[in-house]
Amino acid sequence: MNAAMDLAIETLRDPRTAAQRIMAWNLDRQTLYSALFAIAAINAFLASGPIVLFDGTVDPAAQAAVPMLALLERPFALFAIIAGGLLVTVHGLVWAGRAIGGQGEFTDMLALLTWLQALRAAAQALVLVLSLIAPSVAGLVALVVAVVAFWLLLHFVSAALRFDSLFRAFGLLIAVLAGLFIGMMLIVTLTGVTAGGLGNV
Repeated sequence: MNAAMDLAIETLRDPRTAAQRIMAWNLDRQTLYSALFAIAAINAFLASGPIVLFDGTVDPAAQAAVPMLALLERPFALFAIIAGGLLVTVHGLVWAGRAIGGQGEFTDMLALLTWLQALRAAAQALVLVLSLIAPSVAGLVALVVAVVAFWLLLHFVSAALRFDSLFRAFGLLIAVLAGLFIGMMLIVTLTGVTAGGLGNV
């Protein structure tokens, strides 16, 4: 636990050094996949748990504005989207990064994004607790977490692909994440999730 806390603090203080430390572990794919699926399950539970256990449904107006919010009512589907989306993102970043001169390895990118997801899960748990006692504060913390997470992602992508500039990582991220978002929206539309095409599983 202390080692994880130390790494979390180092990630916030010096993300590139933390990234080098994580990549130096040289974890194998099986270990990384296991960690990814476990963390994806935790994130899915934290995101959908309050909806499923208490409200039962997402606010119709919010769902109409953002159709993907319907996934919060379907924990297993949300887990699949989180885990699958992360794997696609890793592949996309590595492939596109190499296309513009990057030299990263798949396992390096997978390790870094899995660790970032673990930090996100911890932050999400904090926001969930705050939402129960101070909703207005929880909203502010969630915004700060989103900004910090993107900043860390920039450094991690840059480190994994051996970029010498965060601007290259920024451009790559925007392109890959935009493609991923469009792809996910197509999946949501084609599977009919917003119309109740999937059960509450």
